[in-house]
Amino acid sequence: MKRMLRLIVLAALFASAVNPVWSAGSAEDEGLGSLQEPAALTFWGWPTADAAVAAVIDGFKARYPKISVDVVMKTGTNELRDALTTAMAAHSGVPDVTMIEIKDIDKFMIYGGLQDIGRKPFNAGQYEKDFVPYKWKQCTTLDGEGILAFPWDIGPSSVFYRRDLLEKAGYPSDPESVAELLSTWDDFIEVGRKVCALGDKIWWTDNAAQIPYIYYSHKNFFTEDLELNIENPKTRQVLEVAATLRHEGLDAQMGLWTEEWYQGLANGSVATTIMGCWFGGFLKGWIAADSKGEWGIVPIPEDPLQNYGGSFLAIPQESKNKLAAWAFIEYICADADAQNTILKTVDWFPAYIPAYSDALYDEGDPYFGGQKTRRVWADIAQSQGAFVTTALDAGAEAAFTAELAKFLDQDLSIDKTISNMESAIENQVAEEKELLLEIMK
Repeated sequence: MKRMLRLIVLAALFASAVNPVWSAGSAEDEGLGSLQEPAALTFWGWPTADAAVAAVIDGFKARYPKISVDVVMKTGTNELRDALTTAMAAHSGVPDVTMIEIKDIDKFMIYGGLQDIGRKPFNAGQYEKDFVPYKWKQCTTLDGEGILAFPWDIGPSSVFYRRDLLEKAGYPSDPESVAELLSTWDDFIEVGRKVCALGDKIWWTDNAAQIPYIYYSHKNFFTEDLELNIENPKTRQVLEVAATLRHEGLDAQMGLWTEEWYQGLANGSVATTIMGCWFGGFLKGWIAADSKGEWGIVPIPEDPLQNYGGSFLAIPQESKNKLAAWAFIEYICADADAQNTILKTVDWFPAYIPAYSDALYDEGDPYFGGQKTRRVWADIAQSQGAFVTTALDAGAEAAFTAELAKFLDQDLSIDKTISNMESAIENQVAEEKELLLEIMK
């Protein structure tokens, strides 16, 4: 029954997506509205989007005094996705602007329901060169012509490490030295052995699964032609690294987002975690607020260009205030001052490259021992390298993560695990893949 309901909802969305967005009719019929008349926007987001919008709303109102914004907060990304999907299917209660989390953008890219802002009068494509390439690709249509959402924030990823534990193990703790010290995964394991030798309750990292996961965090599962691409040397390498950490007792086997995990990060028993940049705000804000000066960050060994998380802003097709909605999105996402104000307020890292030229990125962060963390993350976001993103990545990621847990918990072989991953991913994305391949013909 649940599967039937899901297919009905998705079919309804797809039906609206394939109908021409720009049918012959007046601007009012299209729901464009006018910037010359008062407009009341409804914006859906999740915590802490309310704080982000509050930080920049005065600047937006100064530019667009006739536009008001009602901020509606959902409890989380899943609630927002489900509420948005339901509203679209019912053609009732759809917001003018909505956030979409990276793990949910795929469904909307496949099944539709979002306004193509690449078209006139929005012309969002003019900003392509100003956004990190991988983020831009995630919100463009299969043919590269349409733009169904606009990049807001990204999650350039890094190794967060405890300076004090490295020092106790006899290593330097400054970021430049640690970056060199952890330049390869073999180095990462070797340093971990010495740190863990400090005591029975000291672990090098929280969970070994994070290492393979970071390479497949909403990316790299398929080729551009949607051919599965799990069987490759990099997959084998990161699985081997994770297995070594687990077999040698170097990872704490902690579940992420658990009380045990929070305590391990706060009390100094866990030396490293691999996360997106937004995690810095979590550490200093509530997980390990008393650990000021004890943490540092360095790029991921061997392949610095990694991303974990991020979000988009989009205009549902049924919005009645599309021009005002676009004005709001453009200001939030493509204004350097607004983006950097949000960064300072809630630690959401801009996808908008011009924001990186601000002196803010060269300020030291006292929590991280004065390290210029924002500049590190900006460099990571623009670093050399590439990965492939597709509209099947969210489903593939779920299947991959489940098989990765089995690999570590059941001590399976790498060959068996890769085979299991391939089967699980293909089964997970079969319906959407068939639809995409049909669209691509």
